[in-house]
Amino acid sequence: MNKKSIVRVLLMRNSKYTKQQKKLLRDIEDARQEIERCGIYFNTVKDSHLIDYAIHMEEAAKAKYIYLLSEAKKNGIKIKVENMFENFGTIKRYS
Repeated sequence: MNKKSIVRVLLMRNSKYTKQQKKLLRDIEDARQEIERCGIYFNTVKDSHLIDYAIHMEEAAKAKYIYLLSEAKKNGIKIKVENMFENFGTIKRYS
């Protein structure tokens, strides 16, 4: 069972969240996975134009993730973000 499946199972079992809060939590998990995918893409491309594109994709995904976290906070959802990104910030940027 992958992380996304675990999150979905826990959300379904945990009835303390409203439907809107559950959707927000799923969106946060999706955004986290998008950041991971962007990092993988960045590490696989060789062309300088695609490297720039990968950087922009990752920055957009991070912005979305931060926005969703702030929305969660506004909705009274506490999220522990420690260790959510094992390799966060370790992607090497080449100039």
